[in-house]
Amino acid sequence: RLVARLDTGAATVAAANVPVVDLPNTALTGVAEHTVSLILALSRRLLWVARQTADRQWLPGRDQPILTDQRRYTYNWVGLEDFGTLYRKTVGIVGLGYIGRATAARLRPFGVRLLYTRRHRLAPDEEACLGVQWHELDDLLRESDFVSLHHRFQEGPEGNDKQFGAREFGLMKPTAYFINTARGRMVDEEALVEVLRSGRIAGAGLDVFRFEPLPADHPLLSLAGDKVILTAHVAGAPATEAWQTIAQELFERVQAML
Repeated sequence: RLVARLDTGAATVAAANVPVVDLPNTALTGVAEHTVSLILALSRRLLWVARQTADRQWLPGRDQPILTDQRRYTYNWVGLEDFGTLYRKTVGIVGLGYIGRATAARLRPFGVRLLYTRRHRLAPDEEACLGVQWHELDDLLRESDFVSLHHRFQEGPEGNDKQFGAREFGLMKPTAYFINTARGRMVDEEALVEVLRSGRIAGAGLDVFRFEPLPADHPLLSLAGDKVILTAHVAGAPATEAWQTIAQELFERVQAML
């Protein structure tokens, strides 16, 4: 007998001495990957430089091709500015469930400082294992270069509809970016549009919205570009790929236990 779960953690079953095969949800892993992709694209201004390169928007004096080698090349011939690396940047993760942890694990090799907040703080050994530091939400917002939302959406009087609004955005650095791959209804989109238009924050990477698909006249569409990246709720993994991966991993795990 054994139990296979599309999740992590099965303490009750394990206590009954039944072998457990944990299969992390591939779709949720894909959300973490998409989150990191948005952070990288914003940090490196990838949309702008790709468009400038494809449109042949070269800098004057750097438009003549040369044969390159290890020492001789033409650097940044489109004049990209205001970009950087993730190294030593601070990423604040709001909500440290499965996706938040998976995001932290994928960001850690970049050499970032990882802050988190959640309802219940982790034990010190868990924090050390994940490489994360606990901060209250307000302090996390003030210190982070990227704020990534990973809470579950909850309706009702105790819910988090429009949890992120003018107050929260007002605490962020003017150079900071807001990332949301969780649920759109947790964000006051009018407040977000205002801080993006005014330059109160540097930009945003959004995969989820209050109404999906976005209404044709939604103001976020007019802001879309290299500093406001909008994707059509595609974070995650395609169902076919996810199930193929799960089936293969299940087969390998079970085979290893026999």
